[in-house]
Amino acid sequence: MSSEPPKEPEGNQQIMILQSEAESAYKMAMLDKAESLYFEILASVPNYSPAWFRLGNIYTRTGRQEAAIAAYSKCLELDPENQKAWYNISLVRIKQSTQVLSTASRKGNLDTPVGRQINALLAALNKLQQEPRKSDSQIQAAL
Repeated sequence: MSSEPPKEPEGNQQIMILQSEAESAYKMAMLDKAESLYFEILASVPNYSPAWFRLGNIYTRTGRQEAAIAAYSKCLELDPENQKAWYNISLVRIKQSTQVLSTASRKGNLDTPVGRQINALLAALNKLQQEPRKSDSQIQAAL
């Protein structure tokens, strides 16, 4: 009987290395490289929710809002208790709503009941996004 502990399969070790490289690239803001590495991980482990979460963050940071929503949604499908994913998806939706209302405010007559509602909601969302909060670097770190 051997006293050696069982070895981890080499595939798991490779995934751990990829995860470490992806995290490092992400933290150094090498987002293209991080994205590619997370896709490599997901090719082997498609239900790895942390990779989907990081992809959501990458897409948010690079302005790909629909892709961010899809990645966060996949993360939440796999890990419904992930509060950071719920929070981040809401931030993306707020940004999308602000963009839609901004476009709407430039169309039509703003001196109508609906026009006033558009302006009021746009002002509220802009104020919400401008309230004193953590510095941008702290927010990005939280993502």
